[in-house]
Amino acid sequence: MTDHDTILHNGNVITLDGASRVTEAVAFRDGRISGVGEATALLKGKAPHTKVVDLDGKTVTPGMFDAHPHLDREGLKARGGIRIQGQETVADIVETVRQAAARTPPGEWIVVMPMERQMGPYFDAFVNGPEQLKDGRYPDRHDLDKVAPDHPVYIRAVWGWWCRPPFPSVANSAALKVAGITAETPAPFNCEILKDGKGEPTGVFLERNHCPVLEYTILGCVPRFTYEDRVASVRLGVQLYSEVGTTACYEGHGLTPPLIDAYRQTEAEGGMTLKMHTPLSLPTSSLNNPQVADLLRTWANAFGGPGSDGGLFRCEGVTFDMGQPDVAAIIGRGYPYEQWAGHFYQSVPLERFVELGVMAAKLGIRVNCLACYDLEALIKVYEEIDKQVSIRDKRWVMVHLMDGNEKLLKRMKKLGVIATIIPNVMYWFPERFGLDKLMDEGTPVRQCLDIGVPLALSSDNVPYSMFFVMWEALARWDEVEGRQLGATNLTREEALRCAMQSGHMLTFDENKRGSLEVDKMADAIVIDEDPLTCDEEKIKDIRVERTFLGGREVHRAEP
Repeated sequence: MTDHDTILHNGNVITLDGASRVTEAVAFRDGRISGVGEATALLKGKAPHTKVVDLDGKTVTPGMFDAHPHLDREGLKARGGIRIQGQETVADIVETVRQAAARTPPGEWIVVMPMERQMGPYFDAFVNGPEQLKDGRYPDRHDLDKVAPDHPVYIRAVWGWWCRPPFPSVANSAALKVAGITAETPAPFNCEILKDGKGEPTGVFLERNHCPVLEYTILGCVPRFTYEDRVASVRLGVQLYSEVGTTACYEGHGLTPPLIDAYRQTEAEGGMTLKMHTPLSLPTSSLNNPQVADLLRTWANAFGGPGSDGGLFRCEGVTFDMGQPDVAAIIGRGYPYEQWAGHFYQSVPLERFVELGVMAAKLGIRVNCLACYDLEALIKVYEEIDKQVSIRDKRWVMVHLMDGNEKLLKRMKKLGVIATIIPNVMYWFPERFGLDKLMDEGTPVRQCLDIGVPLALSSDNVPYSMFFVMWEALARWDEVEGRQLGATNLTREEALRCAMQSGHMLTFDENKRGSLEVDKMADAIVIDEDPLTCDEEKIKDIRVERTFLGGREVHRAEP
């Protein structure tokens, strides 16, 4: 008879095992699952030290897996300046600046988080139009000058994927003077400097780059995020994601060395409450191929093969990108600063990508790349690399898959790649990647399952609850137009497995995690609804009451 450390009983235990068993109790011992089944049998293994939890009918599932979380970015919302969430008048915003000026020595910067209005439990909507403020206008430099004439003040532009363009920011006269911005200052790429009737800057800037460039260019004097900010953002982000039931993550976009160090510091201090696996983000837009090759050789031991395993934080692989070259060129000049991103923004031309990919493959380094810009071009690149060095059993990754074209998916299957899919973009950004036109073929969870392309769901931090992600995979709801984008034909169980189980293939842990079976890791969550049977609309609102990582309770909700 096994002496269990923890027994959860009198509940609804969804195991996601091969038989799709649903039972009433689960037990943990030494970080692993020590029993699954009837409560009476498991309670016989109760010892004096055993923690017994009466579930009172609540549901237990494996923990969530987020294949593209950006959890440090969620934490940065507490470090990016003074927050003005819910302040929907110019007067309220100005009053916050006045209070900051009263406690800030003259001459020091006052940096404010982007203008934000609360829109409901799923998204905080950052302001992207003057009509969203009750005054029908943005605050300008004159408003800020009245309360902070002796401080440079800047209201930051939002990270573009948290909102819809344009992304406003505001500087007062002192900040414009420090930055050297005048009526003659040219606007950076895809940005606008608003001016008054005399042609003078109003202090308002509109950015239309989803990866903002203002703080890399004419507002490069604004105080930057520090390493201490990165550490704090990781600590807070880990906590927040544990609260929504995420027990494992794969940061397919990759992380910069400072953020990797921040994770390592967080783990060393005992602050990791989930398992994080990340590739390395390299500054390919800032360096030439021989320079990148040197970096690949330098990092090969740490990021090649199985990678370095530091317990809950593991580094392995590398991320390239085929993004927007105009933006990448600007941001690349600011290397090594990563601003909101947490990764180096890149745009690798196809011929460079093949050369770099072959180098990585020869060194045994797995490659990740965003597939949302041009899936067919990326497939061709992977195929060309595969001709020179086989990648077919290496689980290379295509991040942000949008297109469900059958021919392309079959080529992906042949290459043995894994796809990560972010259903949330259907809710908030359907036109950004043409999902409003792709309809059934957009965010192709069903097609991948049918063709046999391994896939994992991910949040991309908008919002970061994987239950919202699961719901959106089922509902395929376009909030902008108020309609469904095609049919899914997904079952609840399929969606649950995509959100909890299949992602472990990315981290080579599919035999250790992702189901509640004896000897697997005791990563589990207790939730207030049964996602297999509750009303579909309720799935996105499921509350996580307890989160267990390796049998350790890392989150318990307040009653």
